[in-house]
Amino acid sequence: MSIIGWVMGVTSAQIAALRATPLFVGGLIKVAQDEHFKARFDELIKRMSPAQIKRFEENQVPALADAETRRQVASLGVLESAITLEKSWYMLHYLFTGHVGLGNAPGDFLLTGEELGDDLGYGPARLHDEMATRDFRDYLDRQEVARLQGRIDLKEMERAGVYAMPLGSGSDEEYTKELRSDVALFFTLLRDYVRKQSDKGNGLLLWWN
Repeated sequence: MSIIGWVMGVTSAQIAALRATPLFVGGLIKVAQDEHFKARFDELIKRMSPAQIKRFEENQVPALADAETRRQVASLGVLESAITLEKSWYMLHYLFTGHVGLGNAPGDFLLTGEELGDDLGYGPARLHDEMATRDFRDYLDRQEVARLQGRIDLKEMERAGVYAMPLGSGSDEEYTKELRSDVALFFTLLRDYVRKQSDKGNGLLLWWN
């Protein structure tokens, strides 16, 4: 099973509420993921025929959050849309830091933070406050896509144990090209999102499932 990384902006008031009541974290994540998948569905159906929409709806995964969970989460106020880095979050961590462990803050942002709430399967969610988010924004703004792509070394990353390296019968050249494409997509997504949230004065909540 894939380990998917998520990032979500949280306001100062929401940070205080989540710290005061960590049990809210699980519900917040369920609602955030429901809204993410609903937005993707709404975008997809714009390009579907009525028959395709019907088949798609029949195979939809049930919502994660029930009515009571939504009622509790509503008390936190308007939520920011979450983004997903898919499986590329760990590769980005490696390219930021040069290793798979911790250290070198703020480059290790994706693996650190204040643990909040229950274990979600790969550990509890992690919270970064407004200051840490601002530092990470500044760090990301100093990075360049081409420089990060240049750090990709498929054999070395496999040796180090970087998660979700490509597998199969393809060549190293093909897989390196694939990883470079992922860096361009997900680094840009992360940088722009963190910049937007920091400009709003928000912190960030991270989780994996």
